[in-house]
Amino acid sequence: MIASIEGRLQSKGPTCVVEVGGLGLAVTVTAGAAATLPPVGDTVRLWTHLSVRDDGWTLYGFDDSDELALFRLLISVSGVGPKLALGMLSGASAPAIAHALHTGDEKALVAVPGIGRKSAARLIVELEGKMPPSLLIDATPAAGDRPAAEDAPPNMAVALELLAAMGLSGDRAERVLRASLGESRDLAEDPVRWVRAALRQLS
Repeated sequence: MIASIEGRLQSKGPTCVVEVGGLGLAVTVTAGAAATLPPVGDTVRLWTHLSVRDDGWTLYGFDDSDELALFRLLISVSGVGPKLALGMLSGASAPAIAHALHTGDEKALVAVPGIGRKSAARLIVELEGKMPPSLLIDATPAAGDRPAAEDAPPNMAVALELLAAMGLSGDRAERVLRASLGESRDLAEDPVRWVRAALRQLS
């Protein structure tokens, strides 16, 4: 089993190529991981899962070990293959999916691309109580740790929607948006400029 890889990034995309020991490994990653890859030529480290099927081998890559653990839990459920699990993790953050499974929130799961009511119900029944604790902590911060609604910069919701359309969503999207305000608080007045500045945080 290939648990992780570290090497020089040769190309970006949903399937990136990482050079390890003179070999170029194709790694299919989540939308969030694809958006946060370093510049081509830099070193990248990904947690990985190797899927071996009759029609070929596919290496899947993730930002962290918790996301990988959730991916493996998802594919343990009958009817959920690697592509569907990767699509779920591209459509919603790992903490959000883990929290929905932990609390039995079928409505939240149905909102994830590719998941219908029957699939959501099956996932809840089979995975309830199996979520990595660290993902649940990330998904359910104490009330005192949550930023007050009035502290949210203007156009935050619009900027988050724009980033989500580009494949970057959840807590990571909000973090890069807030980080980009270090350039200028005025960025929040123009969501398009703000998103562009946030994307520069990822390069």
